Amino acid sequence: MKTLVPTLTPEACREALRRFWDEQTEVVSTSNGLAVALPLMYPDGWQVQVFLETVSATQAVITDRGQTLQRLHEQGLNYDAGVAASLLDDRLRTFEVERNGFELRRPVRIPIQGIDIQLFAESLVSMAHLIYRYEPSAPVESAADQVLAQVFREHRLQPRRNVEVDGRIERRIKLDYVLDRRQRVACQVVRRRSLLLPYMEQWGFRWNDIREKHPDMQRAMIYDPDKQEWEDTALDIGRQVCDLFCPYYETQAINDFLDQVA
Repeated sequence: MKTLVPTLTPEACREALRRFWDEQTEVVSTSNGLAVALPLMYPDGWQVQVFLETVSATQAVITDRGQTLQRLHEQGLNYDAGVAASLLDDRLRTFEVERNGFELRRPVRIPIQGIDIQLFAESLVSMAHLIYRYEPSAPVESAADQVLAQVFREHRLQPRRNVEVDGRIERRIKLDYVLDRRQRVACQVVRRRSLLLPYMEQWGFRWNDIREKHPDMQRAMIYDPDKQEWEDTALDIGRQVCDLFCPYYETQAINDFLDQVA
């Protein structure tokens, strides 16, 4: 008679958690530190990413490079007044996080401790939940969205909206539009107005990740240079990683691109 080996043990649980963190955590070098993608999600489904930057031999800073509050701003939440401001200030004090404009940051000591990264990431998620606590009004569709809707209608295309695709490394990459044509097309509208270099660095990583996982998928990104603060480096990233990267009003380029993949 076979003896059943117990598998629900503390050791097995610890090993399962270790495997999960190893598989879901991505750490890459940047020009002045590290970028860390963690197995934590913002309320809108985006994976939490933090950045470690060296200050001295014994000091570093951990930062979100403005991504969290920028996302709240784009959702229409006014976190500088009323109860939302009080809740945000409370979270900043609780987690000992500093705010500089959109950027949230916290000084840490080197060698870095895992608890410093975890607590900072949890503080970002906690602040992001302000979106759902206060249910801001839905943002008005941008000029880029309106132009894309018109172009899609002219081509008799019906894209899927707010689609999640998996990359080779990053899970659940959310895209504004996906067209299921002879060649699949993923299209993202740039809604951010400032801090576009770190935003495009993140999307450069995502587009390359999508290309590795879905080599048949064409990548398009549409932006509004009149209302956004672009740097040459950020624009170069878009041109390098996308099959189409152009302002929303270059409708001929968008039409030609769709004709090629139809």
